[in-house]
Order: sequence, then C-alpha cells, then structure tokens
Amino acid sequence: MIEVRLDRAFAFSHPTGWAAKAIDVLAPFLARLTPNDKWSLPAHLPLWVEALKVPPLPCRVPPKRIFIISLYRGQFTLDLVLAILLAWRGHHITFGYLPRLQSPIKPPLRDHPSSKFYLARTLMRMEGLSCGRIRCVDLSEEALTTPDVDGIGIDDNVKSDVVMFSRRETIDMADTETREAWNYYKAQALSARQLARSFFIKNKQSFDLCLVANGTTFEPAQFCHVAKEVGLPVNTFEKFAFRSVRILTHGDDIQSFKDLAKAWDRRFDLGYLEEGFLQFATGRAYGLLQERRNASKATWAWTLQNSPQQSTDESLIAAGIGPEAPFVLVCPNVPYDAGYSGLLGIFPSMRDWLRRTVTTLLERTNLQVVVRAHPAEGAHWGGKESSAETLSHLLNHPRLIFIADNQKVNTYGLMERCKFGAVFSSTTGLEMAMMGKRVVVGASVYYAKRGFTTEADSLPAYDEMLIQLASEERLESLSNEQRDGARLFHFLLHFIIQWPYPYDKPSDIRRLPPANLLKGDVAKYLPFLDALTLTAEEWETQMVDYLRPGVAHVPVNVQASGR
Repeated sequence: MIEVRLDRAFAFSHPTGWAAKAIDVLAPFLARLTPNDKWSLPAHLPLWVEALKVPPLPCRVPPKRIFIISLYRGQFTLDLVLAILLAWRGHHITFGYLPRLQSPIKPPLRDHPSSKFYLARTLMRMEGLSCGRIRCVDLSEEALTTPDVDGIGIDDNVKSDVVMFSRRETIDMADTETREAWNYYKAQALSARQLARSFFIKNKQSFDLCLVANGTTFEPAQFCHVAKEVGLPVNTFEKFAFRSVRILTHGDDIQSFKDLAKAWDRRFDLGYLEEGFLQFATGRAYGLLQERRNASKATWAWTLQNSPQQSTDESLIAAGIGPEAPFVLVCPNVPYDAGYSGLLGIFPSMRDWLRRTVTTLLERTNLQVVVRAHPAEGAHWGGKESSAETLSHLLNHPRLIFIADNQKVNTYGLMERCKFGAVFSSTTGLEMAMMGKRVVVGASVYYAKRGFTTEADSLPAYDEMLIQLASEERLESLSNEQRDGARLFHFLLHFIIQWPYPYDKPSDIRRLPPANLLKGDVAKYLPFLDALTLTAEEWETQMVDYLRPGVAHVPVNVQASGR
C-alpha cells in the first residue's frame, strides 16, 4: 500500500526538499520496494552499486569506454543497472542522460522541473559509489558548440513519433492536435540531434562505443543517427517477444535487424545448415508457431489468440468460410504499429496497402477475400484506427469476409487452409511461409527477400502478383527448401539473436538485485553483456565464436527442447 501511495505521489513530480531528505533517511526500508525511477533512485542506487564489489569474472572483450544515453520512465532504471553490469565487466561507463522521466507519448509530455534537480542530486553520487567506473552527465547542461544541424531523415523520424503518440497511421496536419504533436516532436528531434552532435564531436575521442536503447524513435533515434554520422560505433538493444531476453543490433537502430540479416547470410559458416542442427532448428521453430497458435505462455511473453483450442475446420466455420472454398488471407498489422518509416516502400502506409490489396483482389480476381484484423487491434493500446474503418466502403462486398479483432476465430486455422497470403509486415507472413504457403509482402519487413516470400518493386507489379497467384487453379506450395528456410529464419529471430538477460521490468530488479545476480547464475547472461560491447566490425569477425551451436545460448544437442 505504501508503495502505491508513493508512486502516485510522485507520478508527475519528483522529491525535493523535505521529501528528498525523508527518502534518504528511509532508504534502507524503501530499497525493499519495487524501484520507481521517478522517486526511489536515491534509495536503490547504493544497493545496486554493491554489485561492483563482487569479484569480476574474466571478460573476453578488452575494456572499453562506453557511452550510454538514457531517458524515459522505466528505461532509466534498466539503463542504470545495465551500466553497473558493464562496469563490473571491466568497462568504463559514461551515463549520459536527459532529465526526462515521463513517457515519450503519454501526457504530460513535458517533465516537471523537479526532474532535473532530483536526477542531478541522485546521480552525482554515482562516480563516488562506483569508484570512478561510472560517470553521469546531464546532457541538457552541455554547451551547444555546433548550432546548425541537417534535417536529413528528421521528418521520417517525426512521422513515426507522431504515429506512436496519436496511435493513428493517418497524419492529418489540418487536425490541431496532430499539427501540435508534429511541431513538438520535430522541435524535440532537432534539439536532440543538435545536442548529440555537439556532445559527440567534442567527446568522440573519449568513447569507443555508444549504446542506445531501441534507437528507432524519439530522442534516442537522433543519438543513434548522429553517432553513425560522426563515426562513433553504436549498438542498440530492446526487449522482444520472449520474457527475459534482449534483441541486439550492431551498428544501427534495432528495427534494421542487421544482426538477424548477418546470421542468415552466414548460416552456412555458423553450422546452421548441417543436417542435424537444421532438423532441430526447423522443428523447434514450427513448435514455437504452434505455441502461438495455442496461446501458450511457455515461451511467449504474451498471447493474442482468443480461440486457442479451435481446430482448422472449426476456425473456418467460425469465420463463415466453406470447407472447400479457395480464399486469400489478408493479415494487417495493428495500424499504428506499422508506422515506422523504415518499413515503407512502394506503399506510403499500411492503410494504403490494405485498401489497395483488398480492392485489387475484389475487382480483378474471382477469389474470396478474407481479412483477419489483428487480434490486438481493439486492445487499449491497439490504436485509434481500425482495419474495418479502412475497408468500410468494401465491407458489404459479397466476396469479402471481414473478421474483427475480437471475433473468436483462430488465425492459424485460416493460415493452414488459405490459397495464399498477403501481409504488410505482420509476422503471420513468415508463419504462413513456414506452413508452405506463398505470401505476398507489401513492406520492407525484416524477413522479406530471403527466398520464401514474394515482393514487388512497384505498385503495378504488386497488383499483377496478386492477380497471378489468384488466377492459378492449382497454386503450388513452397518447396521444402523454401519452407525450411522460413522456419530456420524464424528460429534465428527467436532463438539466436535474442539473448538471455534477466531484467525486463523494475520488479525483476527487486526480486534479483544486481549483486545477488552476480553471486549466482550469471554465466548465461555474460555472452549478451560481452556481445553488446563489440563494435559492428568486431562482431563481423567474432560472431561465429558467439553464435555457433554449443556456444552461449545456441543449443548443440539436437534432442534438446530449446530455451
């Protein structure tokens, strides 16, 4: 109860004056509560830094001077603990931060002025507590020595930011709220880029590597961009589909999936095509697909299927599809969640893709069209636009079956029986290919152009692909080699480039403080901490040592059940 009251008391401001002094006095008690970086850092930080007293283990990466940029609620706590773990590995950390502890998309967007005082008062102790191994820098205090910045890519970043804020894929500048959000995020992006450039140009020689959480949106995207621009090696990391893992990208933002592409390109060198391992990997990947179909939480961090026990025939009946009726399955994303500029190619948005795909299929083919809205579309975080609204002018068409997000239909039953699939960037495209289905992809998604999907480089060519696949009376399935390629790619995404890491939420840190982690079963997390600190060039030469079967988290026993 006291934890809840304190969290509410400091939801929008931070402890100063008597409140700050009270937290100092009560620190031994408050440190037992779940960390909340809006008010409890003074109590938790000394406890976390105790980890640096644990005797170090040999590190395969020579000590580096690492810069970490941090901001936003929750992420601040996670970044501080990561800094401590990397310092324990022998690296010298500069923890650069902006005094922002609110969400980047939830009101109020502007932090209370007390955030600056609160963070400065708290983090000024870090260098002493860590015996000089971690230095904290308030970047908002840095002098702007390079006032002019280019705007290259700014508008693309801003568009993604506004989409995430508004949860609308449609950017209507005539709308007052949208226009104000655009102006806010553009000013924020330009300011962050200016600050990053000034700081990096002045301090570039002081760092060997920059680490950025995500690096795709909001201010972190600007730090990632500028680091690359000035030649400072940069890596990004993010939570992904499983619990207690991090996905890692060397040399770019997380959405580039460059590590995944490299693992795929070097799958022969890594030993993944050897018969025993390939059989295991493709089987484990298909098993993971079945877990998702059955809404299992054995591996996945969340589930989406609301009818996990439906058979394929039951799914068809629930959707109103005849057992022998050929149909194309169209699977959109949650609309705003497909708004990243890096995904866009021949289509300016997922809405445009959905409208054109369904229209083309209805007007230029005789095939039944089944649109399965994303099961998360109606969730509280699912967005303010819907697939039904996008297709409102077509919903009465006799050959269109529209399945709402909350309709009790298991998507995987439809995937098994469809003639072929059409997706924008949904993972269902990869999963349909794993089933041997042909899939037309409308976005520059990470699994496209790998030999098991169909893409086009122009809108007319895209239309013709749909028409050709729909017109073939007996459409051939993917070859076994293509199907297994899709399954191996799925395995690489979920079991190779996702690295074990113990802390997803502040509550994890409460259950297992860093010092306790380092005194216990820390060995399985060391490969991630070391891989995280390799530059892209180093990763290119050393990735086989980290990712071959039997090393780190990659299984060697083909009879093993996987992670």
